[in-house]
Amino acid sequence: MIGTSDGRIARRAGALVVVPLVLSLALAACGGSSKKTSTPTADNWPVVGNTLSNTRYSTLSQVNSSNVNKLGIAWARPQGSNLTTWEDYPVVVNGTMYITTSADEVEALNAATGAVKWTYTPKVNFFLAVAGGGGGVPTNRGVAVANGKVYLTTFDDQLVALQQATGEKLFQTQVADPNQGYSETASPTVYGNTVYIGSAESDAGLRGFVAAYDATTGQQKWRFYAVPAPGHSWVPAKGNHGGGDVWMEPTIDPSNNTLYFGTGNPSPDLIISDRKGCDPYVDSTVAVNASTGALKWAHQEVCPDAWDYDTHQPPMYFNLTVGGKTTQVVGNANKSGYYTVMNAGTGQVISKSPYITQFTTPHPVPTPAGVNVCPGATGGVEYSPASYSPQTGAVYQDAMRLCDRYISNSVFASDIHQTGQIDFGGTFTPLTNPPPAGYLASIDAATGKINWENTLPKPSTGGTMSTAGGLVFVGDDDGKLYAVNAHTGKVLWTGDIGLPFGAAPMTYKVGNTQYVAVVAGGSNVAAIENVPTGGELVVFKLGGSAVHTFPAVSPLSSMAAQALPDLASYTKVGPYVYVNPTSKRAVVQVVAAATSENSGFNFNGYSKGKANFVVPVGWTITLEFSNKSSTPHSVAITGSLKLPLTPVIPAGGIAPVAIPGVATFAHGLTASAGTVAAGFSSNTPGHYYLVCGVPGHVQAGMWDFLTVSASAKQPSIQVK
Repeated sequence: MIGTSDGRIARRAGALVVVPLVLSLALAACGGSSKKTSTPTADNWPVVGNTLSNTRYSTLSQVNSSNVNKLGIAWARPQGSNLTTWEDYPVVVNGTMYITTSADEVEALNAATGAVKWTYTPKVNFFLAVAGGGGGVPTNRGVAVANGKVYLTTFDDQLVALQQATGEKLFQTQVADPNQGYSETASPTVYGNTVYIGSAESDAGLRGFVAAYDATTGQQKWRFYAVPAPGHSWVPAKGNHGGGDVWMEPTIDPSNNTLYFGTGNPSPDLIISDRKGCDPYVDSTVAVNASTGALKWAHQEVCPDAWDYDTHQPPMYFNLTVGGKTTQVVGNANKSGYYTVMNAGTGQVISKSPYITQFTTPHPVPTPAGVNVCPGATGGVEYSPASYSPQTGAVYQDAMRLCDRYISNSVFASDIHQTGQIDFGGTFTPLTNPPPAGYLASIDAATGKINWENTLPKPSTGGTMSTAGGLVFVGDDDGKLYAVNAHTGKVLWTGDIGLPFGAAPMTYKVGNTQYVAVVAGGSNVAAIENVPTGGELVVFKLGGSAVHTFPAVSPLSSMAAQALPDLASYTKVGPYVYVNPTSKRAVVQVVAAATSENSGFNFNGYSKGKANFVVPVGWTITLEFSNKSSTPHSVAITGSLKLPLTPVIPAGGIAPVAIPGVATFAHGLTASAGTVAAGFSSNTPGHYYLVCGVPGHVQAGMWDFLTVSASAKQPSIQVK
């Protein structure tokens, strides 16, 4: 059952049936009791997961199952009119909230009022990394606060330490080379005098890693690569492949000096012929020695992976009673849609849930002809951090049903892949049937059984929070934040924010008041569903003002949108080109990711200057833009390919179709959003470029020529 007609979520009880598959490596058992490590003051939420154990559980109970329906807005703060895709996980320490924007800015706010204490804006190059944050979209998921410092990573791979009281920069360290395609999007993890960070090179054929740095100086202590170098072990010598990216923050357990983290898929994503076997340490939960980076154990959740099924949420650890003994365990989810609980010391599986979302059985391997697969590349469970409640012994995991059509490239195309370019090995196209949906599941940690499962109207990717008030909080792309009874799954309160959620709620206390806060507006799948995005930090308290919706931010606000011309009066003179010679008007269709050429980074199937869009002087042109890919794309006219990209408005009236840059870097348009037209006149001859304005996509080859010609008789697309 999907959403009910009045927008409420529907609940289904009982365990799902586990379907044995070749992708799965485990089954087993897990259940209650809290972890003994680091329990900061209950009023604070000092790290992204609240405690070092990362369980996203709060002992606060002022807001509880009996009064949560009285929640209202305490205060709110927008990210900015031109910033969107906000996925920040705020932290609160002693009455101060620390947040980041998608432009890597840091703000320290009064957690009770929202008043700004200080801000820090780093100098960041957003136009280098190809794939970080999901298709080149800059993303920042939060900071770490420790040692009197605020630690930040930036999209261009800087580790920055700020003075906690003032925001003054103390040091800056370069942790990777963004020119190769690396980026950083997650919060650091700090314990003692060490900062731990992962890598978000995504699917650019690079080697994922976790590295440790001195928390005082920024000097590197060690680095662990999740995959071998090309030509070693399972990584092919040809094609510059890799994988194993660490999307979310590692989890530190000081009691056993162990660092846990999840790793992403191998690359190329969709082609497995050159990397036969299980490809160790990708799609895995990995444990290393926190002092040296030496491997302790790794449990692989998917083998082999031809579907981009990362294990990329942050792991969490807690205690369970297993066989009558208290056992420390680690839990983690995989994008294929199930949750695994493992022995923290050995990696042995204790329990495994059924698939929370729809799973295609049998599971087809992608082919050049194309196959339909559920879940798709955005996963059944995204980066979404789960929560664990010692009250119920349950893990609370959100998920989604979003299916794709996979089309793989040839092995030859894989073999000539260049370092840092997108290494999908094919394309993913979202399917509308079955329609997208979201889920919230309560999983018995001891057995893996589903206690209850709610179906949400839209996908949920941000994660969950559970509290001692008997509540679980979660949001979905329907724009609603839900408070659910942790024991039964009954929805007790709904707050309609009107914006999709790309982050999980958190809670804290200032004085005698408990607050619940969430960043709204960001979602890595919202554009696929044609859901408007934005950026709003919304904070709730009991007795607050009435909950209301917040405005969306259009990432293409600079586009002069028009109604599409009626093509009945036009003659088709070639693929994608329609003309009306009498009125000297033309429609040129620009389709992003039209084919699998260049891993989908193309316009109309052409990339890297292979096509020249020719427009005669004196004609009025309408560009009809659409996007067939789940990867965000846009289109713009520029005078050069030099970075940063600058849109052109030359004399004679060519207006930019969309301005690429920080103002509009978020999402392009998808097929589900239909098409957008932008018109311009071509009165002055000249040579320009048609580019994708999403950062990194020009480097990936998503550009062609645009020529305003004095000699052309009618518009055309000329191919080299």
